[in-house]
Amino acid sequence: MTDVPLISVVIPCYNYGQFLGETIDSVLNSTFQDVEIIVVDDGSTDPETVDLLSALKKPKTRLIKQANQGVAAARNSGIVAAKGKYMLPLDSDDLIHPTFLEKALWIMELYPKVGFVSPWVKAFGTEDWVHDAPQYNFHTQLFRNITCGTSLFRKEACMQAGGYKSGFVVMGYEDWDFWISLGEKGWYGYQIFERLFLYRRHGRSMVHEAIDHHDQLVEQIKARHPMLYQEDYLKALKRKWERSPLLDMSPSILNGSAWHHYSTKPMSTRLPKWLLLMPQTRRDRLSTRCLNFIDGLHANYYAVTMVATEFITDSDIDEFSWLTSDVFHLSLYVPKIELKLDIMERLISKLIVTRGIDRIFLLGSRQGHYLKPYIMNGFPHIPYEIIE
Repeated sequence: MTDVPLISVVIPCYNYGQFLGETIDSVLNSTFQDVEIIVVDDGSTDPETVDLLSALKKPKTRLIKQANQGVAAARNSGIVAAKGKYMLPLDSDDLIHPTFLEKALWIMELYPKVGFVSPWVKAFGTEDWVHDAPQYNFHTQLFRNITCGTSLFRKEACMQAGGYKSGFVVMGYEDWDFWISLGEKGWYGYQIFERLFLYRRHGRSMVHEAIDHHDQLVEQIKARHPMLYQEDYLKALKRKWERSPLLDMSPSILNGSAWHHYSTKPMSTRLPKWLLLMPQTRRDRLSTRCLNFIDGLHANYYAVTMVATEFITDSDIDEFSWLTSDVFHLSLYVPKIELKLDIMERLISKLIVTRGIDRIFLLGSRQGHYLKPYIMNGFPHIPYEIIE
């Protein structure tokens, strides 16, 4: 890891400190570790929050204070102070899945045209629901916000778009306006079909207020991007995105890419570190023998990384959560990767190196069979066992 973090996580906080420690810990517990955390105190007056912020001492975390200006200005302040190449806005009561930052970084480094990467959403707290958005489409984005507010984006793209804008009737749609601004500058978005953002619900929020003013806010957004909403432009844009340009982009890990040297959270040194290469991570798609093997494992005795290599339309990363959270469905990060074995081999190799894998198990993956000689050549000291 270099002295300059790859990712800066910006956490605005205004009179809402009770969950902040848990939010920060969710970032610190990420598999991806080349990160800094910037907490922006947006003029908090609540005594409990003020005391908590004054005593805040967390690894990789620094505090910025400013007079109360609202969440958009607080995010902008954090972004300006950030050192990272990539930014993640995160509210002070929400959480991220341990693998989100690493998966989003992969996509950014593979696709230079992608300016922001969005996860699916899982609510928790006083509500229990999920929100599974479609794959990114700029035409759709103009009329419906399909991008999660907690999405990883390039700082370069943010600067081009002028950051988050204030001045709305009420706040709550500033992120929707921001994603439109990035698209207006030519940046693509990308949706990961995994619930990697954990959205805490506990009463009425700013978003509820925004929904109450939906029509007014939409008109403000249209007024800020008048060229995008002209009829001729919209027709041409719709035709363009119906051709699915994201699927046409060829992934490439560039020489000198930050992908080559990022660091990850160390796995337990006392446990065997096993990589399971599987076609899917759904119980109904695995053979009885493979399931018996997996069910015989225990998180107290093995540090397990699961990699699914075949095409999948979506993912429930909690299917084997009792065993591991280190689950990767490669086709969700690289379209048609099952046909791009060179990219697949490099991603698997990255996981082997960063996890310190000492044993590989092949559980019915065709791609794993094809890649076996290449992986064994790259890692001749690691046993490669077949269980089908």
